[in-house]
Amino acid sequence: MTYEDSQGSFRRKYPRRKFQRRVSVLHQGHYFLADSEEIGEGGMALLLPESLKENDQLVVNFRIPSGDFVSLRAEVRSVRAADGGFHHGIAFRDIVFTHKRQIRTYVSARTSREKLLI
Repeated sequence: MTYEDSQGSFRRKYPRRKFQRRVSVLHQGHYFLADSEEIGEGGMALLLPESLKENDQLVVNFRIPSGDFVSLRAEVRSVRAADGGFHHGIAFRDIVFTHKRQIRTYVSARTSREKLLI
């Protein structure tokens, strides 16, 4: 199943849920903190003060709510300007099934007030 944005363009393979936490990022030998915005089985959205390039490789570290602390390889898939920085859509690479399932559980446990982000 694939999901489309409001203009009918392909955006994501998996639904996402808000995930507003600090995550650590390793990019080209530099380590820094970033603000996450949302998460799904396939990736997450980050807000960074500076723009990275599409296809850049990174490692993100964070705790899955009610789950494990993970260190995942990721690839920058999209970048767009935003107030206060740049939104980055990243895709996880080689994520193990256990961590995928923990993220899926978090996404599916959203409250009735939360909107499903697709």
